[in-house]
Amino acid sequence: MHAEVVVEGPKNDSADRAFALATPEAGVVVAAVSTEPVGGCGHGMGWFLRRLGVHLLARLTDRPERGIADCLADTIAETAALHGARCDLGHEATPAASVVACRLLARELQYLVLGPGVVHLHHDRGPSSRMTGPDGPLAAARARPGIAAYAGVGSARLYSLSGASLAADGTDRPPAGITLTFGTPAPTTR
Repeated sequence: MHAEVVVEGPKNDSADRAFALATPEAGVVVAAVSTEPVGGCGHGMGWFLRRLGVHLLARLTDRPERGIADCLADTIAETAALHGARCDLGHEATPAASVVACRLLARELQYLVLGPGVVHLHHDRGPSSRMTGPDGPLAAARARPGIAAYAGVGSARLYSLSGASLAADGTDRPPAGITLTFGTPAPTTR
């Protein structure tokens, strides 16, 4: 799998509105669902997005036996625990993010969308397909691990895919995204 990661936006603001990263096994895109100031948390939106993204990528790669939505629930719980007692995670303006993620497992691509976001699957034969996540004020990663159960999840066999695109855009700003390409491995010679 080859991944290209893009986070667009004003240079002084993009890190606080979206975050994306990928490894050869998984990719994660998170974006703020609101342009309103964060309340109840002194860490800020950028801190929240980076922690959520990094921890989810780790869970997707180190817990293959867990379902992809379960990995998101674990990540939300871990990130909430990092806030500590000085943050009021019950505050209505606590950080919230849309989450789009995927991982390669065996011979399939598993994917997840929570909140405003989309996964486009590019098939070798036939038209591309897409999946969006549930929308609305409750469909965002906050400090409630149970919200992961509402994420849209799916999978596709790798042999049928030439690539995939992941984008999260919870605001009116340009999205963060990952473009993946899948190729047939080159034959090895001895």
